[in-house]
Amino acid sequence: MKLNFLDKVLLLVNSILLTAQIILMGTFGGFFTFPLFNLLVPVIAFVNLVFVSYWLIKLKWPVLIFIFSLLIGFNQWGMLYKLPNNAVQVSKGLKVMSFNVRLFNRYEWIKSKDIPQKISSFIKMESPDIFCLQEFAIEQSPEFSDYPYRFIEPSFKNGKNGLSIFSKFPLINNGVIKFDDSNNGAIYSDIVYKHDTLRVYNIHLESLRLNIKDTLFSQEHSLKFKNRIEQVMLKQQFQMDQFEKVDKSLKYPAIVCTDLNNNAFSKVYSRLSKKRKDVFVETGGGLGSTYKLAYFPFRIDFIFADPKFELIAFETYQKSLSDHNPISATIDWK
Repeated sequence: MKLNFLDKVLLLVNSILLTAQIILMGTFGGFFTFPLFNLLVPVIAFVNLVFVSYWLIKLKWPVLIFIFSLLIGFNQWGMLYKLPNNAVQVSKGLKVMSFNVRLFNRYEWIKSKDIPQKISSFIKMESPDIFCLQEFAIEQSPEFSDYPYRFIEPSFKNGKNGLSIFSKFPLINNGVIKFDDSNNGAIYSDIVYKHDTLRVYNIHLESLRLNIKDTLFSQEHSLKFKNRIEQVMLKQQFQMDQFEKVDKSLKYPAIVCTDLNNNAFSKVYSRLSKKRKDVFVETGGGLGSTYKLAYFPFRIDFIFADPKFELIAFETYQKSLSDHNPISATIDWK
């Protein structure tokens, strides 16, 4: 069907957004780093899906442009959405969970006083072999009695909040990676599993501190918002530098649990995934959303695993226990 004037305007906008999405997703190799726009890739993708729905309903040829973009960027689309994985899990493997617990609801963001108990019950039911918690509040924490081995590190000396690793296996070595001028950081523990050693990292990068009041609709707010995002992302790069200084000397494979505070089209994601696999991309399903901003889903929590591991399963849990959703990966030695 021929395009009317409105259709031509919509086609122009759709073409610009599809081109931007392809470039920002790194379809042609390497990420083009425009921090704010890389962050907004999921939003741009959603708008493009609205456009393709319009073209399909109208039975108009621009739908072919979307199909072409999907074909050339198929792998990158898989970082946003994976078809549900219905394979039957045969191998048990090692189950690792990561969860930003938001201080166990210390300030009652969720109108419930038993969130710590609910988190404890959830973890007991899922029974991971190892779990990593970000924004861990020492005083509000449940006992987690099924996990005799643990490493808890506050963000500051004698502090009450920080990071933790809980394990059913003995921890033979623990370490801390301090991030300069930050409440966030990273910790790690070495674990013997099936007579071999692996490392588990728990990393919490600098928060973007986004909220629904942030706006791009006025010049003043737009500039402040853009500058803040760029400063935080630069800080995240420095934090990755500090992590890599420790990681480069590691002689055995590692699993990385992280609240990246960024998405799969960021430079920090690219650095972490350079020599490790994103378990969601390999074995996950659906959107994998772990955080919502103004009701829009983002995937900012990740589990990465060394290629020496067999990746068996990945799950994102839709739980109202924090502002993040917990995730888990099941892996084993190849």
